[in-house]
Amino acid sequence: MYVGIAGVLGALCRYAVGLAVDPVLSAALFPAATLLCNYSGSFALGWLSGGGAARLSLSDNGRAAVASGFVGSYTTFSAFSAETIHLLQAGEGGKALAYVLASLWGGLALAWIGGRLAGRKTSGGGVV
Repeated sequence: MYVGIAGVLGALCRYAVGLAVDPVLSAALFPAATLLCNYSGSFALGWLSGGGAARLSLSDNGRAAVASGFVGSYTTFSAFSAETIHLLQAGEGGKALAYVLASLWGGLALAWIGGRLAGRKTSGGGVV
């Protein structure tokens, strides 16, 4: 039940990001809302799995709700795939390649950074 509730919240946040991101930016570069969601979701999941879940004292159910429910519905590989195909079909091979590379390397980097930040010791509530 917790995973389902968190999934609904993640989907609503994903939708809100799509509405909030400037459509001109997406048209000029590549699908910015999906990239933003996938970047922030990669960071969040890296942080959670790198020790953040323990720092928050999340139970197994809480960890599943946040990781699988919220982050799973907030991030979107299917939209990334469809948007890449759309760019290719529109003759935007360079944009498609840039989008794929930015998504892959940016997501990996942010997951790594999140994990590294979560693993640091804290003192007085801040990261040391």
